[in-house]
Amino acid sequence: MTAEPQLFRINPENRESEKIAEVEFASLGFQERRDIQEWVAANPEILGDDLLIIGKEFSGFDKVSDRLDLLAVDADGKLVVIELKRDDSGTDAHWQAIKYASYLQRASVEDLVRMFADYGEVSEEHAASQILQHLNADDLNALNKDQRIILASHRFAPEVTSAALWLNEKAPGEDLITCVQLIPYRDVQTESLYVQAHTIIPVPGIDDYLVVIDGSSIDSRPLRTGASKLAQTFARNRGDDITRFLRRISDRTLDGLPSHLKPERTSRWAGGDPSLRYWHLWYSRPFWGNWRAHYHINLSPDSDGREITWKANIGFSDYRNEIADLESKLADLNVYEDQWWEDRSGELGVTRLSDDLDDAFAATLVETLGRFIEVVTPRIDDIVDTSNEEDA
Repeated sequence: MTAEPQLFRINPENRESEKIAEVEFASLGFQERRDIQEWVAANPEILGDDLLIIGKEFSGFDKVSDRLDLLAVDADGKLVVIELKRDDSGTDAHWQAIKYASYLQRASVEDLVRMFADYGEVSEEHAASQILQHLNADDLNALNKDQRIILASHRFAPEVTSAALWLNEKAPGEDLITCVQLIPYRDVQTESLYVQAHTIIPVPGIDDYLVVIDGSSIDSRPLRTGASKLAQTFARNRGDDITRFLRRISDRTLDGLPSHLKPERTSRWAGGDPSLRYWHLWYSRPFWGNWRAHYHINLSPDSDGREITWKANIGFSDYRNEIADLESKLADLNVYEDQWWEDRSGELGVTRLSDDLDDAFAATLVETLGRFIEVVTPRIDDIVDTSNEEDA
């Protein structure tokens, strides 16, 4: 029995399966920096984490001429040194990355913002704003409070995996080093090329595979505290397919909006549970707030036992009676109105359905969310400005 990942093609006509051959990056002519590095820089989620790439081939260290492959920030503000190898990690990839992490441990916020600005060819103000959005924070105090490492390669030498396992055991709960296997495949029938990403370290814990009694069903003997269960929910949701899908919609919507309409605050991951996942966008200024006035995407699966239809509700919460013109301005979207909380607030929204979480569905949701923001935000700003003038 093999524990290695495998890839199969399924013929939709006869439903027969055929194994796709694993190949070498070198045999396909792919290079570490020209190809693999660019794939990861463009799609860091291939490493299975919520990462913002802030530097590439950085070599601005004093006393040494070393050059790191990629530098990222994770959702908690930790710096993530990413070391890439092609088909073989070699025996000292972990040592290279550890050196880089040690060089960066005292990097200041200003240094990192400047590095990101240079990498993205943007102003330092724009770079800082992107990091704040990624961290879902009001300040950069959490940036570089710690460092960690991701190694990515087709194969890993035992010297590397042994050292990674030992370091992680010495820092329980920290996962100082993550090893991600990038496996290339070539489909000779279609000439298609694929890359499969597979995290081999940290090794999934046995608790991920065991079925036990659910403590929530035993009121007198709870197995987990509320805080612990919430932390587990966040850990589960942070990097899954739903979070990645909703983040993609959020990012595309923001990219298509003029700067004065872009919400500065967004969810860090898709909250909720498997039956309903939500994503919020809002502004820092008064009236707005994550659990007060915000734009939202609520995503849930509707299943008849055989197939799943995805249902997305997009809208604006804290709709107020005095904003009577909003519903008419959004009439072409077929909005619904849901009043609650003693008729003082509620929701304007629309419902969209799809069989798949694909690009077509994403495009529909981006267009709808963008329309809400373009119509609602200026109207809210007008009302707030008028109210402030009257109070003055």
